[in-house]
Amino acid sequence: MTHLVAAIDLGSNSFHVTVVDTCELPYRLISRAGEKVQLAAGLDDQGYLSQESVERGLDCLRRLAPKLIEVAPANCHVVATNTLRVAKNSMHFISHAEAILGAPIRVLTGEEEASLIFSGVVGQVASADYQLCKKLVIDIGGGSTELILGQRQPQQLRSFPMGCVAFSRQYFPQRKIKQSYIQNAVAAAKHTIDEASIGHLRDDWQMCIGSSGTVKALTVLSALTDQGMPYLDLASMAKVEQQILAFDHLDDVLIEGLRVNRGEVLPAGYAILKGIMLSLNLDRIYFSTGALREGVILRALSGHQPH
Repeated sequence: MTHLVAAIDLGSNSFHVTVVDTCELPYRLISRAGEKVQLAAGLDDQGYLSQESVERGLDCLRRLAPKLIEVAPANCHVVATNTLRVAKNSMHFISHAEAILGAPIRVLTGEEEASLIFSGVVGQVASADYQLCKKLVIDIGGGSTELILGQRQPQQLRSFPMGCVAFSRQYFPQRKIKQSYIQNAVAAAKHTIDEASIGHLRDDWQMCIGSSGTVKALTVLSALTDQGMPYLDLASMAKVEQQILAFDHLDDVLIEGLRVNRGEVLPAGYAILKGIMLSLNLDRIYFSTGALREGVILRALSGHQPH
């Protein structure tokens, strides 16, 4: 159907499909589906994806492809992020994935990804006051983290090679949870942001908004809202850390209100966000339901290719 548009996000942690009906403006959500794939976990030290991770990803796409059956191929917008950006054998995966989906895959640069995330976040923030203020947007993915500063349009974009899947492997040996491991991961994230020399931006925004799974999970656990917008702060983050430390192993993390497949990457995602908050002196981060896929859809509807 020509009025159906789909955004497919091949992320480092999960693959997602969002289908919308454009007969109503801006659009009406038809369906959302996604699965944890952890493609980033299949990257070896030489930067090659294992065949096992490739098959895991392709199997997921075979299950998601039927969601696209009523969407015209020209209206299927498929984007790939950090893992397929850096993997040396990404074309091996991409060629098979394109055959399954019947649509081309665009591997986004870090800045392209950040720009689309910002568009998705701004498109979902309803309050006129929030729309007009200058925003810092934080998106923590499986393989990379994007920081974007802007108002209605992104003005400064940065992408960092730190994500919750990669950090889980790097800072939680044997997948065990210890306070020292969390502290090391927090320090690494803080150092990455400190070294990026963006501290001069500290006073250049009026609100901070997070998007995607990590921030969503942390705001759910924080259970704080302001004018209907969920948010987290350093005090609620400290309580979340205590909940995480109640578990000994990444595979054991199961907290009420948290999606089952989010638990194992929560400690790493928590550490990355905490490091960013400490580096940039952030105390309050709001959550927006809009992110990369919503940005892809909005950009497609405006008549532009993702860029």
